[in-house]
Amino acid sequence: MTEATTTGPRLLDPALYREVMGHYPTGVTVVTGTSPEGEPVGMVVGTFTAVSLDPPLVAFMPTTTSGTYGLMRDSAAYCINVLAHDQLDLCRLMAVPRPGKFDDVEWTRSPHGAPALHDAVAHIHCRPHDVITAGDHYIVLCEVEAMEVNRPVTPLLFFQGGYGGFSSRGMSAKGDAELIESVRLAEVARPAAERVARDLGCEAAVLVAANDHELTAAATAYGGNVEPLEPLGVRVPLMPPLGEAYVAWADESVVEAWLGRASSQEPGIVDKYRRRLDAVRSRGFAVSRQREEDRPRYTDLKDAMREYAAGALTPARERAVKSVIAASSPFFETIDIEDGETYDLGAIVVPVLGPDDRVALCLRASQLPSGASAATVRGWVSTLRTAADEVSAQLRSSGRDDYSAYLRSMPGDFMM
Repeated sequence: MTEATTTGPRLLDPALYREVMGHYPTGVTVVTGTSPEGEPVGMVVGTFTAVSLDPPLVAFMPTTTSGTYGLMRDSAAYCINVLAHDQLDLCRLMAVPRPGKFDDVEWTRSPHGAPALHDAVAHIHCRPHDVITAGDHYIVLCEVEAMEVNRPVTPLLFFQGGYGGFSSRGMSAKGDAELIESVRLAEVARPAAERVARDLGCEAAVLVAANDHELTAAATAYGGNVEPLEPLGVRVPLMPPLGEAYVAWADESVVEAWLGRASSQEPGIVDKYRRRLDAVRSRGFAVSRQREEDRPRYTDLKDAMREYAAGALTPARERAVKSVIAASSPFFETIDIEDGETYDLGAIVVPVLGPDDRVALCLRASQLPSGASAATVRGWVSTLRTAADEVSAQLRSSGRDDYSAYLRSMPGDFMM
């Protein structure tokens, strides 16, 4: 290992410096304080950073020519307001150095004396510790006195000259063109889904791949007195125990990827999920059970799915949501449909095979009547499988072009 040496300052193209550094995303904060007259002052800062845990120090780095920082340099307290992904308008308002801008902002004065902006992700309350001149910027070291998370949502980010949010998912959702092909494929199955909903008095959905780790409800239908609970486009994560009917017929690489998303990689748990895939493939359908004693946990699962579908999860919230999903595993245990028993089912899912004998989509029946006999459940399964066979036959004939277009739109998705 060698140490770099310098013989003097090097001239660097400022445009190149900004272009290269623009590839590094930063969070967006508003640092607030007070002027010598006690008026609120705030500036947008993308150069905020943690410095030390013991003692607790943070820093922000305004330019030496910043008039706004000059107004609050002698402030006895600062508040670092971490902006949320939906606070771009607030960011733009606070970025303009004009008097009276706090008149259009919701804020309260913190117990430490600095303005705290409403709906920020977090507030970090601190006082000045030291100011170091570093080239054309100051490094303003601050000692943290208190801090809190107010709204655990994803933050606002600055990247390559633009603002945006943060996605904790491995891949973004499909673009418009790809989603159009998914919807066209689902339309082939819509008449069958409508018939299932009408005949069973339930909610029926057509599930197709949205990307390499999610399914989406691309078509829905409702029968009887059921209420529309699941909007079109809602996403279902492909992670154990969810997605069994889609994964059970897939290649081994797909199965391994799905198993790899299990919250626990203990061999016994992974083997259990693998055996359940074998059972689903043998029976031709997947089922979830909703017993009376499980209703509180089932409600937790539905809430977690709604939160997941809404997107914009922080990594911490995504871990919490996926933990709830993993805890729902008992709902999906393999059960035998036995005469003399009654069943409260959450859903029944059957695969629809394409011309290449791979799963093209799934038909799902939910909001099924409770207290169903074994004969009734067998009838539901038969209705779904008949519908799936009809859709599969269409995909091999009149729907073949739609299926081919769908496959072409997904060249990088491992499910295909």
